[in-house]
Amino acid sequence: MEGIQFDKCDFGVLKVTIVAADRATVTFSTRSASRTGDPDECLLRSFTVPLSEVYTQPIAGAPEAVALVPGATGNLFLSSAGWQTTSSDGFAIYGRERVVLKWPACGAAPSRVLSELKVYPSRIVMHGHLEGESECFELDLLGPDADGAQELVWNGAALVELRLSQHGAARLHVKSRSTVVRVWPTRIIVHGSPEIDRAVSGEVDVLNTELAGEVQVLAFTRPGALIALSLTQDGVNAFHVTPQAVAEIADDLSARIVKPAPERRLAAD
Repeated sequence: MEGIQFDKCDFGVLKVTIVAADRATVTFSTRSASRTGDPDECLLRSFTVPLSEVYTQPIAGAPEAVALVPGATGNLFLSSAGWQTTSSDGFAIYGRERVVLKWPACGAAPSRVLSELKVYPSRIVMHGHLEGESECFELDLLGPDADGAQELVWNGAALVELRLSQHGAARLHVKSRSTVVRVWPTRIIVHGSPEIDRAVSGEVDVLNTELAGEVQVLAFTRPGALIALSLTQDGVNAFHVTPQAVAEIADDLSARIVKPAPERRLAAD
């Protein structure tokens, strides 16, 4: 990697929601690490860093940076020192031991390889708590407590919207008339069979970044419908298939796509 200045590869990207920013500091909320190994400790917490630890200039080839405006959610480029910041109650930033420091000058440095695996779920068990409450719940998104259609977008920096059934709203003591609630999940464990081999099955916590990507979209219109998971090699292996098999099938499907032939113009009489 001749010519690269390693002292300019000191920033790693993190999904955050901006809480406050001024000329001296930036306060943001993001997922915290656990201190005991219990995933239920990985809550949405606030962290404050000096503005000097945030890279604010545009970087060619990098994801767009979050605007330093309260309420904005997106990518924050945080220095190695900034990643060591803890919350007011002593919790670290989730994933700091695995962060890839490659910005602004080492964009070619390798990132984690992720595969999309399509799965027919048999259960999707969420652990978490309702917005504004500390008591944790467990709920099967394919069971009677959840609505039959869901679209959960997880990025580790914001609450997700969960659609409850009337039964689920009553069980969780939801006080509003709406059954759409905002929750902070600490685990979402998907049990099921991969589309490419229905004879095998497995399970993975898609909030565990050793097994899954930082961003997940769990969308379905009916319980048991096919969903797409963004997984690491270990996450794919948990369903007893290999990333190579997933890639080969994706390549095969792409090769079968037949492009329409160009329209033939009739010659004039």
